[in-house]
Amino acid sequence: MATILIVDDSILMRRNLRMMLTEAGHEIVGEASNGIEAYKEYVKTMPDIVTMDITMPVMSGIDAVKKIIASYPEANIVMISALDQRSMVFDAIQNGAKHYILKPITAEKVLHTINEVLHQETAAEEAAAGRDSSAGGAAGTTAPAVPPFEITNKNGVFVVALRPSIGPAEWDAIGGAVAGFQYIKPLKVVFHFAEPEGFDDEALSRVAGFVKLVLNAGGAARTVSAGKVLNARLKTLDPDLFSTIYTELSQIVI
Repeated sequence: MATILIVDDSILMRRNLRMMLTEAGHEIVGEASNGIEAYKEYVKTMPDIVTMDITMPVMSGIDAVKKIIASYPEANIVMISALDQRSMVFDAIQNGAKHYILKPITAEKVLHTINEVLHQETAAEEAAAGRDSSAGGAAGTTAPAVPPFEITNKNGVFVVALRPSIGPAEWDAIGGAVAGFQYIKPLKVVFHFAEPEGFDDEALSRVAGFVKLVLNAGGAARTVSAGKVLNARLKTLDPDLFSTIYTELSQIVI
């Protein structure tokens, strides 16, 4: 179970979230109605998770994300937004938010997303512990951690960088992001295998599913991989879906 800070300028929304979360066994450690209050409450309570509305007076949810992440990079912030705010959701994600929930909210949506974020946090802690253990205690030799995946927006094109260290929680997070992409028009997504070795067949099938989601939404999807073996595996998996695979991001024109 998690400690949670609820941030929303609507008293009714805060009340609904409190009811959903407490009934599931989570502890609400604070509430805030704007971004400034959110930062102060975060510093005071140091919650496991923050649910953050986007549009609020005094300071918006996006600015609050930037402020919290600047001081506490490991903060777990889940955005709550209306469908017409989806472009702002990805702005928030690029600035450090971990996930999002589209309104209208339901207990199922909220609890599923909270559990996903908690799963990601646990997986990250276990991976860090494993790295520390394998390092053998050598001082001064630790390398900066490379994230399993990254989603960036480059001139209106979403670039999803993939690495073989992606685990189940990260795949679910990518799937949630791609599902959210479907509402953006025009939709342009690039799936970039940033490290072309080490992906198993299940991982490739997931990427194929993401590509299909984009295409079914009327969007354009491109795949980038510099690995000859990986490219051959993708073409074998679905020769139509992966008929063209680029080897460099600079080759992409969509």
